[in-house]
Amino acid sequence: MFFLASCKIADIRTPEIKNNVEDVNSENRAKALLKDAITKQGLNKVSQYKTYEVVGSDHWKGLLGKIANIWNWKKEKVAMRFALGDFDGQIEVLEGKKKGHIFGIQSWDYYEIKDGVYNTDVKDDKRIIFGLGAYHYYFELANRLNNATFFRYIGEDELANKPMEKVFVSWGNERTKAYDQYILWIGKESGKIEAATHTVRDTYLPMSGFLYSSIRFEDFRVINGISIPFKQTVQLKKTKNQTKRYIHQFTIETFKWDAFSLDKIRPNKNLQIIGDEKMALKQK
Repeated sequence: MFFLASCKIADIRTPEIKNNVEDVNSENRAKALLKDAITKQGLNKVSQYKTYEVVGSDHWKGLLGKIANIWNWKKEKVAMRFALGDFDGQIEVLEGKKKGHIFGIQSWDYYEIKDGVYNTDVKDDKRIIFGLGAYHYYFELANRLNNATFFRYIGEDELANKPMEKVFVSWGNERTKAYDQYILWIGKESGKIEAATHTVRDTYLPMSGFLYSSIRFEDFRVINGISIPFKQTVQLKKTKNQTKRYIHQFTIETFKWDAFSLDKIRPNKNLQIIGDEKMALKQK
């Protein structure tokens, strides 16, 4: 996911998708499974909220984790604050040497708040910009992917001795830098998205798109009728039965809806809100 190598980009399509085999039944079944997962997880109820706050710690493991770590600290507890449906968000370090330091993006403008002072005239930290965008996206993964344009049911499988149904989701059937590819692992018993294998096109390191990764969603807890995975484990390449070996693992301590106003993560009143429009990583 984060290493430099050949310029060939990752491709997790099945042979049928590569050959552009049209299958209306497969498309409809994939869409139905995703929509059912959204309902079972209560994610169809999130529109009643505007923001959410996640408090937890992110552990980056081993040499790979050390190289890939997107933060400027180790595993100190942090608070992530996001607006629903776009990419405005911030992360505040709650302990350690950087306690109280806030890093954020508003309409893709990077800013920092230190000792209560807001400053946008700082050098963009590409790792943090990428990290905030990625975490934001994966907390809302099912709802985000429900707006995709290409769906295929790709069969049954097992994960950690549990039966799964797999759904391919993207914005086309080509291997391209223009959009990512996702394989969702939906539990046959739970009906929830329990894992996802995915490419990462908009990473902060050049020539790193040849690798792909997977994320496991575990320890679901219901917050106001909505199931939130309190443990999220990222592994290199394919989804694995065991989660002991990982790049990083984010463990949630508390999750709250509408714990703060949108003004908190949009400190610049002069910036136009651009919604969920993606933007390539930039350098000031």
